[in-house]
Amino acid sequence: MESLKRTKGRQSLKLKFIEEKNSRIVSFSKRRNGIFKKASEFAVLTGSDIAIYITNLSGKTYSFAHPNIESVESQFLEQTLSSESILELPQEVRVREIIQLLDEVCDNLKEEEQRATIVMDKKDLRAKNVWEDPIGKLTPDEAEKVKKQLGEWRTIIFNILDQQTQRGRAT
Repeated sequence: MESLKRTKGRQSLKLKFIEEKNSRIVSFSKRRNGIFKKASEFAVLTGSDIAIYITNLSGKTYSFAHPNIESVESQFLEQTLSSESILELPQEVRVREIIQLLDEVCDNLKEEEQRATIVMDKKDLRAKNVWEDPIGKLTPDEAEKVKKQLGEWRTIIFNILDQQTQRGRAT
């Protein structure tokens, strides 16, 4: 059995001015609520403040606003929000924050590179200490210097440890 369609179904129509006045009034009545419904969905999805005013052929005005007409009107009429903040998207704000963080990281990197070059320059200028040479290559005098220096360090370290243990006992 073949099923015959009784209607054309939902079709998209080309936008054009409706010549017949009664047809225009009926079309306005049917589409007005659809427009307000779409505006409401848009406001919920995007978090936008919306105000719509529509005047029909007879001069009657219909309106829709989200969250309320007073707040949207005051923003529009008094321009309490700057044009930049109205147009600014959260993504643009985030991009701006990321760029700022990137600039800070680049500045820190430059500072660290400068510090590294200073340290490397100081390392090159520093006199080589005897204890940096392999033990097998030390002369007897150099070995005696290393032994003396290690003894001084040992004394310093033990003095620090004694002070810390005495503080620990006192508390």
